[in-house]
Amino acid sequence: MILHFQDQYEQNFPSTLEGFGYKFDEDGELRNINSNSPFVFDVSSSGSYNQKRYEALGEVIEKYVYELLVKDCHLEKITLPVDHKKDEPTNFIFVSDDAKTNREKLMILIHGSGVVRAGQWARRLIINDSLESGTQIPYIKRAQQVCNSYKTSFDLSIFNKYHKVTIL
Repeated sequence: MILHFQDQYEQNFPSTLEGFGYKFDEDGELRNINSNSPFVFDVSSSGSYNQKRYEALGEVIEKYVYELLVKDCHLEKITLPVDHKKDEPTNFIFVSDDAKTNREKLMILIHGSGVVRAGQWARRLIINDSLESGTQIPYIKRAQQVCNSYKTSFDLSIFNKYHKVTIL
Protein backbone atom coordinates (compact mmCIF):
# COMPACT_ATOMS: atom_id res chain seq x y z
CA MET A 1 0.00 0.00 0.00
CA ILE A 2 1.37 3.39 -1.01
CA LEU A 3 0.51 6.39 1.13
CA HIS A 4 0.51 9.83 -0.40
CA PHE A 5 1.15 12.64 2.02
CA GLN A 6 0.17 16.16 1.19
CA ASP A 7 2.94 18.69 1.68
CA GLN A 8 2.28 20.05 5.14
CA TYR A 9 2.78 23.56 3.80
CA GLU A 10 0.57 23.18 0.75
CA GLN A 11 -2.12 25.73 1.27
CA ASN A 12 -5.13 27.15 -0.40
CA PHE A 13 -3.98 30.74 -0.41
CA PRO A 14 -6.41 33.64 -0.88
CA SER A 15 -7.32 34.79 -4.38
CA THR A 16 -7.48 38.52 -3.55
CA LEU A 17 -5.17 41.13 -2.08
CA GLU A 18 -7.66 41.68 0.73
CA GLY A 19 -7.63 37.95 1.45
CA PHE A 20 -3.89 38.25 2.04
CA GLY A 21 -4.54 41.26 4.27
CA TYR A 22 -3.01 43.75 1.85
CA LYS A 23 -4.02 46.62 -0.41
CA PHE A 24 -2.27 49.15 -2.60
CA ASP A 25 -2.43 52.62 -1.06
CA GLU A 26 -2.82 55.91 -2.96
CA ASP A 27 0.94 55.91 -3.69
CA GLY A 28 0.74 52.42 -5.18
CA GLU A 29 2.57 50.84 -2.26
CA LEU A 30 1.50 47.41 -0.98
CA ARG A 31 0.35 47.88 2.62
CA ASN A 32 -1.16 45.75 5.35
CA ILE A 33 -4.86 46.57 5.64
CA ASN A 34 -4.79 46.72 9.46
CA SER A 35 -1.37 48.17 10.31
CA ASN A 36 -0.47 50.00 7.08
CA SER A 37 2.95 48.33 7.31
CA PRO A 38 4.78 47.11 4.19
CA PHE A 39 4.78 43.50 3.02
CA VAL A 40 6.29 40.98 5.42
CA PHE A 41 7.83 37.90 3.81
CA ASP A 42 8.60 35.88 6.95
CA VAL A 43 5.28 35.08 8.57
CA SER A 44 6.16 31.48 9.42
CA SER A 45 9.20 29.60 10.62
CA SER A 46 8.89 27.56 7.41
CA GLY A 47 10.84 29.03 4.53
CA SER A 48 8.86 26.80 2.16
CA TYR A 49 5.55 28.19 3.39
CA ASN A 50 6.80 31.79 3.16
CA GLN A 51 7.98 31.25 -0.42
CA LYS A 52 4.72 29.60 -1.50
CA ARG A 53 2.76 32.43 0.10
CA TYR A 54 4.90 35.00 -1.72
CA GLU A 55 4.36 33.21 -5.04
CA ALA A 56 0.60 33.01 -4.46
CA LEU A 57 0.51 36.74 -3.64
CA GLY A 58 2.48 37.35 -6.84
CA GLU A 59 -0.20 35.56 -8.85
CA VAL A 60 -2.88 37.76 -7.29
CA ILE A 61 -0.81 40.86 -8.10
CA GLU A 62 -0.40 39.62 -11.68
CA LYS A 63 -4.20 39.63 -12.10
CA TYR A 64 -4.43 43.01 -10.36
CA VAL A 65 -1.94 44.53 -12.82
CA TYR A 66 -3.92 43.06 -15.73
CA GLU A 67 -7.03 44.79 -14.37
CA LEU A 68 -5.14 48.09 -14.16
CA LEU A 69 -3.96 47.73 -17.77
CA VAL A 70 -7.57 47.45 -18.90
CA LYS A 71 -9.23 49.87 -16.47
CA ASP A 72 -6.63 52.61 -15.96
CA CYS A 73 -4.61 52.35 -19.18
CA HIS A 74 -7.60 51.61 -21.43
CA LEU A 75 -5.90 48.67 -23.11
CA GLU A 76 -7.66 45.68 -24.60
CA LYS A 77 -6.64 42.11 -23.82
CA ILE A 78 -6.33 40.16 -27.09
CA THR A 79 -5.95 36.38 -27.27
CA LEU A 80 -3.40 35.10 -29.77
CA PRO A 81 -3.61 33.62 -32.23
CA VAL A 82 -6.77 35.58 -32.95
CA ASP A 83 -8.26 32.73 -34.95
CA HIS A 84 -7.09 29.94 -32.64
CA LYS A 85 -8.77 26.58 -32.63
CA LYS A 86 -10.36 25.18 -29.49
CA ASP A 87 -7.52 22.74 -28.78
CA GLU A 88 -4.70 25.10 -29.78
CA PRO A 89 -2.38 26.73 -27.19
CA THR A 90 -2.92 30.46 -26.79
CA ASN A 91 -1.33 33.51 -25.24
CA PHE A 92 -2.47 37.10 -24.91
CA ILE A 93 -1.22 40.65 -25.19
CA PHE A 94 -2.64 44.04 -24.30
CA VAL A 95 -3.10 46.60 -27.07
CA SER A 96 -4.29 50.17 -27.46
CA ASP A 97 -7.56 51.09 -29.15
CA ASP A 98 -5.99 51.74 -32.51
CA ALA A 99 -3.92 48.56 -32.64
CA LYS A 100 -5.98 47.16 -35.50
CA THR A 101 -5.89 50.30 -37.63
CA ASN A 102 -2.62 52.16 -36.97
CA ARG A 103 0.03 50.84 -39.33
CA GLU A 104 2.56 53.67 -38.98
CA LYS A 105 3.75 53.78 -35.39
CA LEU A 106 4.21 51.01 -32.88
CA MET A 107 5.49 50.97 -29.32
CA ILE A 108 6.15 47.56 -27.80
CA LEU A 109 6.79 46.95 -24.10
CA ILE A 110 8.20 43.58 -23.09
CA HIS A 111 8.31 42.69 -19.42
CA GLY A 112 11.32 41.57 -17.41
CA SER A 113 12.50 38.01 -16.97
CA GLY A 114 11.47 35.40 -14.45
CA VAL A 115 7.95 35.14 -13.09
CA VAL A 116 6.81 38.58 -14.18
CA ARG A 117 4.10 38.93 -16.79
CA ALA A 118 2.61 41.57 -19.06
CA GLY A 119 2.67 45.04 -17.55
CA GLN A 120 5.34 44.24 -14.96
CA TRP A 121 9.04 45.02 -14.81
CA ALA A 122 9.71 43.11 -11.58
CA ARG A 123 7.34 41.50 -9.09
CA ARG A 124 9.80 42.14 -6.26
CA LEU A 125 9.61 45.88 -6.95
CA ILE A 126 5.81 45.85 -6.98
CA ILE A 127 5.66 44.04 -3.64
CA ASN A 128 8.54 45.77 -1.86
CA ASP A 129 8.43 49.24 -3.41
CA SER A 130 5.43 50.25 -5.52
CA LEU A 131 3.34 49.84 -8.65
CA GLU A 132 5.18 52.90 -9.96
CA SER A 133 8.59 51.24 -9.96
CA GLY A 134 7.53 47.64 -10.60
CA THR A 135 5.02 48.00 -13.43
CA GLN A 136 5.02 49.41 -16.94
CA ILE A 137 1.96 51.53 -16.13
CA PRO A 138 3.86 54.84 -15.68
CA TYR A 139 5.51 54.31 -19.10
CA ILE A 140 2.18 53.46 -20.72
CA LYS A 141 0.50 56.54 -19.27
CA ARG A 142 3.41 58.75 -20.29
CA ALA A 143 3.29 57.40 -23.85
CA GLN A 144 -0.46 58.05 -23.97
CA GLN A 145 0.11 61.56 -22.62
CA VAL A 146 2.71 62.31 -25.30
CA CYS A 147 0.34 61.10 -28.01
CA ASN A 148 -2.42 63.34 -26.70
CA SER A 149 -0.08 66.34 -26.48
CA TYR A 150 1.10 65.98 -30.07
CA LYS A 151 -2.32 64.94 -31.38
CA THR A 152 -0.85 61.78 -32.80
CA SER A 153 -1.30 58.14 -32.05
CA PHE A 154 0.60 54.91 -32.19
CA ASP A 155 -0.21 51.32 -31.47
CA LEU A 156 0.84 50.34 -27.98
CA SER A 157 1.37 46.60 -27.47
CA ILE A 158 2.23 45.03 -24.13
CA PHE A 159 3.71 41.58 -24.66
CA ASN A 160 3.35 38.58 -22.39
CA LYS A 161 6.24 36.37 -23.41
CA TYR A 162 6.27 33.87 -20.53
CA HIS A 163 2.55 33.19 -20.27
CA LYS A 164 1.68 30.07 -22.17
CA VAL A 165 -1.51 28.11 -22.09
CA THR A 166 -0.85 24.52 -22.99
CA ILE A 167 -3.67 22.28 -24.07
CA LEU A 168 -3.26 18.72 -22.78
